[in-house]
Amino acid sequence: MDLLHQDSQQMIQLKKALYQGAFFMLIISVVFSLLLPTVCKAKPVYQAVKWVYDGDTLLLNDKRKVRLIGINAPEVAHHKKKGQPYGREATEKLRQLLKAAKYKVRLEIGEQEKDRYKRTLAHVFLPDGTDLSLWMLQNGLATLMTFPPNTRYITVYRKAERLAQKKKLNIWQQIRYQVLKPRQLKRAYRGYVRLKSNIKHIKITKKTIFLELDKKIFIKISKHSIHYFTHYDPQKLLHHDVIVSGFLQKSGGKRIIRVHHPMQLELKGQN
Repeated sequence: MDLLHQDSQQMIQLKKALYQGAFFMLIISVVFSLLLPTVCKAKPVYQAVKWVYDGDTLLLNDKRKVRLIGINAPEVAHHKKKGQPYGREATEKLRQLLKAAKYKVRLEIGEQEKDRYKRTLAHVFLPDGTDLSLWMLQNGLATLMTFPPNTRYITVYRKAERLAQKKKLNIWQQIRYQVLKPRQLKRAYRGYVRLKSNIKHIKITKKTIFLELDKKIFIKISKHSIHYFTHYDPQKLLHHDVIVSGFLQKSGGKRIIRVHHPMQLELKGQN
């Protein structure tokens, strides 16, 4: 009986040890699972800004030239070209913002990583999370500029631009940034416009759709961009009133505005 009793006590002690070990391992497993996301989460990588070219272009210490995705700021004087109104203000405001952040930024590289000038295309964030493109739009220091496939934050950017337009902040005080009709433009004018007009004629070629406005101004849409137009078909806008935003240029003897995304083309009555 003594031997049986002794064996029984040993079995009890063994079971207790096993239960305690299992419980201890369970606690370790729970703690580790809670800490794992923190341990494994990569720390943000920050870059140092060496120079601010203008309101939408930066130079990093590693010599990369970065173009902010989603915006176009007024030009500053360069290469014997005169600066545009608010060009210096936009540049200085961006410089002050970066200085307050000790010139540290985090890059979120675009789906298209480089532009034709070999500049890095990126959304640029300060350590406090400020999106520089969004901040410039919110303060009326840049216009929305959309080039697919880099459209990740386009809806937020568009809302910011519209609010700045309503408040008439900075650039939006100027006549050239108001909604105009083609007849209000001088024939020699080139640059950013917001035009309201009726589509008089539509011409479709193998690669391009041309929407003709008043005064022989054309909206040019590449057929490669058609799949972005999910709410309406640009090929069926004959006689519709539209507001188009973009850069009026001269190409092939025509005055054209290239439209890359439906955010540039607003149908009358749309919000």
